[in-house]
Amino acid sequence: MEEDLQTLKKELPPEKSEIELSQEALAESKSKLLRALADFDNFKKRAAIDREQFVQFANETLIAELLPMVDGFNRAIEAAEKAKASEEMIKGLALIRRQFEDVLKKHGVLEIEALGMPYDPNLHEAILQKEHPGPEGIIIEEMQKGYTLHRRVIRPSMVIVTKKGVK
Repeated sequence: MEEDLQTLKKELPPEKSEIELSQEALAESKSKLLRALADFDNFKKRAAIDREQFVQFANETLIAELLPMVDGFNRAIEAAEKAKASEEMIKGLALIRRQFEDVLKKHGVLEIEALGMPYDPNLHEAILQKEHPGPEGIIIEEMQKGYTLHRRVIRPSMVIVTKKGVK
């Protein structure tokens, strides 16, 4: 602060009093302090957001690796129904799949809506287009379900999309 005072003395005309110079130096120091406090507050807010996002997405890799198990349960249930397996077997597989889906939902994983929806490249991956009556760009088949984790896509839906027929 003494340095600021000496600098102001050299820069300003001699008619300013010591009190005025001290007040200006004090005001400048106060302004610097307020800016530093605001910067620190912004840093704390950014750090809290970063920490929250880290916690939300820390399990993303693990969850993405578990999603094929949900697909496997769906295929197993379909195969059991086609093979006319016992009702208890089908119910047991469906129960395990539902429990697994409930755990995923509890941790922020949701299925992406696809069938009958307009194609959205942010959510869906088109693997094929088929001629189909009706509007173009509508999803008519879902080859693999897509999922989001806290609204971030961790696996897009693999879909078949309509296209206009050639006339």
